[in-house]
Amino acid sequence: MSGMKKSREAKGLIDSLIPLGMIAGTAIGVIVSLFFKPSFLVFSVSIGAGIGYLVGVIAYVIYSKKGKG
Repeated sequence: MSGMKKSREAKGLIDSLIPLGMIAGTAIGVIVSLFFKPSFLVFSVSIGAGIGYLVGVIAYVIYSKKGKG
């Protein structure tokens, strides 16, 4: 039963990688935009979310392959 619970927790983590990457990317974008013009905030948030999404997808693919193998 513990193997099934561990597998369920791992699946939850894998499924959370993309949204967590987007949140982290947005937070980094906001922090970086503090050092630039305020009008740059909109672009840095969207670029940060996009980069976070990309990192989340890459991590999702890597961890999904590790789980199958």
